[in-house]
Amino acid sequence: MKSLAFLFAALFIGLLLLELGGCQPLSQTPPDPLQPYYPAFHREALPPDFDFARTPRYELQLVIRPKDRLVQGVQRVHFRNLSGRALRDIYVRQYPNLPQLGGLMKLTWVKRMPEGYAVGFAPDLKNSAARITLINELPPDQDLDLEMGFEILAPQKTGYVLFGESQGILSLPYAYPMLARQTGEKDEPWRLEIPPVFADIAITDLAFYSVTVTLPPDYTLITSGMEMTHTLTSDGWAVHRFISGPIREWAMVTSSKLQKISETVDGNQINTYHLPRDAAAGQSAMAYAAAVMRVYDRIFAPYPYTALDVTEAPTRYLGMEYPKLNFIGMDTYRKAVESQEFLIAHELSHQWWYAWVGSDPYRYPWLDEGLAEHSSLLYMETIYGPQVAERIRTQRWLIPVRWAKQHGYDIPVGQEATAFSSSNYETMVYAKSALFFDALYQAMGRETYLQVLQTFIDRYRFKTPRPEDFLAVVEEISGLDPTPFYEKWILSAGEAP
Repeated sequence: MKSLAFLFAALFIGLLLLELGGCQPLSQTPPDPLQPYYPAFHREALPPDFDFARTPRYELQLVIRPKDRLVQGVQRVHFRNLSGRALRDIYVRQYPNLPQLGGLMKLTWVKRMPEGYAVGFAPDLKNSAARITLINELPPDQDLDLEMGFEILAPQKTGYVLFGESQGILSLPYAYPMLARQTGEKDEPWRLEIPPVFADIAITDLAFYSVTVTLPPDYTLITSGMEMTHTLTSDGWAVHRFISGPIREWAMVTSSKLQKISETVDGNQINTYHLPRDAAAGQSAMAYAAAVMRVYDRIFAPYPYTALDVTEAPTRYLGMEYPKLNFIGMDTYRKAVESQEFLIAHELSHQWWYAWVGSDPYRYPWLDEGLAEHSSLLYMETIYGPQVAERIRTQRWLIPVRWAKQHGYDIPVGQEATAFSSSNYETMVYAKSALFFDALYQAMGRETYLQVLQTFIDRYRFKTPRPEDFLAVVEEISGLDPTPFYEKWILSAGEAP
């Protein structure tokens, strides 16, 4: 009887506490808001101070009609006003309308949710954005959900095709209204620059994604997400559901012709895709991608996502990076096979320098491109030794930069993308900035240099550091003053190397 009385007394006290204080039992914990996204990334890749509440979230419902090159979509985007003042105007970017992409995107309707009120919108920034004007201002530090319908018509082109259809491959990066990056500043709360035709395009914030794509069942779909389900409808459509995040943008490729190879590397799945006629080069692409992943996992930090896709794309001999997804130019599968390995090393390094440690492709285009170039040298040196690295250093960087100096194309690298031209962008932003990182590498030695990069990753995981942040890490870890190197290679035209 004594133990039973004690049990009833404890139960009474517990119920009284719940009644008076609204307390939850100690065993209950709040649900983890990141739980739905864990299949897409490794938890340890997040920094301890990651703030999910301040990170935008997209829910996308897309229908792709590949033969018509048409995308029809509905999206809900959830975000917080970080400007410090009330906002009336919200901007989403319509990047397919840029002349270098040659597509057509239009919003068809916008609603404020959950009320379902219609919201006004109009094209802006030469139709590369839409300005959404709210009826009631959004107070600072308050959240908002907008739902919108849109349509995209992708072009059919030849030559270098980043967005559109070519040779049976429909490339669809930027194929949704992307919330413009917030600055956190009252005077100019949105990043609204229009990128030049020769530079990287997207200026975005990290976000989480839940994406459902409906398309014909005979089409392979490659995305920046992890596929969770794949079903067929009664009327013969394939429905794919993906989750992803934290990523800086969402990209897709689809084709009825691409063939897939898969391999597991360091616990992550690598998928490569190629056209049937390029089967041998497709095999080599897989071998190179696996080797690059193994090297970067060891010299930098383990890859942050749980899968990686590499696809042949109609981008000639060039590549392009997106979170978890890399385009590798078709010419490197056919005409320039000797360049495939270095290109894969460059593009995959962007999963560390851009996808994980962010960059500003408009204000500091050299920062991630220079790191990607020099990372490729580190990979080649690790695999093939110092003589191969020296050949890259000389032929790929020193000789082009000398030529640029001798012919009047040399300018300071530390400028916005608009300061360059199509004639000198690649030489300056890629080669000359790589020589800056290489000068540091040779001055401090491999072990210390890698420690600098590892610290830079650890400190700025899923953040967007500036050049001065990198310089501070260099000085802290190595004890080397990076200022003379920075002034010579980044801030001035200087003498020919």
